[in-house]
Amino acid sequence: MENIENSKWELVAKSLAGETNDLENSDLKVWLAESDENQKAFEESKNTLNKTDAYYRSKQFSTNKAWEKVHAQTAPSQDKIVQFKKKRKEAISQFYKYAAIIVLAILLGSVGYYIGFINRGTAIYSEIISAEKQVVQEYVLPDGSVVALNSNSKLTFPKKFRGDVREVSIEGEAFFDVVPNAEKPFVINAGDAQVKVLGTSFSVSAYPENETVEVIVKTGKVQVVSKITNEKANNREVFLTPGEKGTLFTANQILEKSVNTDPNFLSWKTHDLVFDKVPLGDVVRCLEKTYHIEIQLSEPELSDLLYDGHFDQKPAAFVLDVIRLTFDLDLTGDNEHFVLASRKKQTVKQ
Repeated sequence: MENIENSKWELVAKSLAGETNDLENSDLKVWLAESDENQKAFEESKNTLNKTDAYYRSKQFSTNKAWEKVHAQTAPSQDKIVQFKKKRKEAISQFYKYAAIIVLAILLGSVGYYIGFINRGTAIYSEIISAEKQVVQEYVLPDGSVVALNSNSKLTFPKKFRGDVREVSIEGEAFFDVVPNAEKPFVINAGDAQVKVLGTSFSVSAYPENETVEVIVKTGKVQVVSKITNEKANNREVFLTPGEKGTLFTANQILEKSVNTDPNFLSWKTHDLVFDKVPLGDVVRCLEKTYHIEIQLSEPELSDLLYDGHFDQKPAAFVLDVIRLTFDLDLTGDNEHFVLASRKKQTVKQ
């Protein structure tokens, strides 16, 4: 019932009472066209009012017979007859007026409950989809919370959060900065995991092709719950604080809590990269995810080289060129495909 705006109550009531003007009739037509449920609710309300009116009509006394009886007994003058008829008409009119008000009040309550129930079950949802090699840096949800989407991701959410939760679904990877609301928790469905928060910032990685769901907390506190009900599952829920990571392994139904050791878990969003004696193979994988490029190491042994560096908002070509100079490598390719290789020894001509 609380889901129906007061303005709609008034509009329905005035329409049923036949008191709407042209503008209000136009607004009513728009509201009715929004959904079949609205149209159905209005028609049922109209039918109910007609039945109620018919009931009251069937119960009303025969004023003609009553008048004939009174006339026969009193033989009033013509003036008195006119006056009596006038009062009789006013009384009947007043009776219908108050009866209509009572019926309309009851009717509106029923309509509100019905439409509210229908609307809760037919909430309108929206989707944000990021394409391959595309990042959605910032999108504001209906409650003011902000979300960023990594490539190949989809976020589904209602156009208006109803009830006592704010619930969304994610496929892929996203970073959430949730507006606090202790009375209305924020719930994220991510594959076989569900994330519940009150107000915090964190990342969720739940690509359908992966066998894990990962949640890393930046600020606040997060609850990660496994949707798997198998009794063999060791943990059903974990609570995470800043710097902690929750990982759900869907294959063996294990939910683990650990310390996040990856300083670059948000590099796809921030392009802020930090490497502290990191094997070059891991550096390459991080750069591929951050910049949506492909990098090939021509010799397997290059993967074991340890690299130190910090890049903030630098383009991929710049980062790769620094790595090339650091290890004295050859760098070929451009745009989206690169190759790092050991320098070839030049043969001195005799």
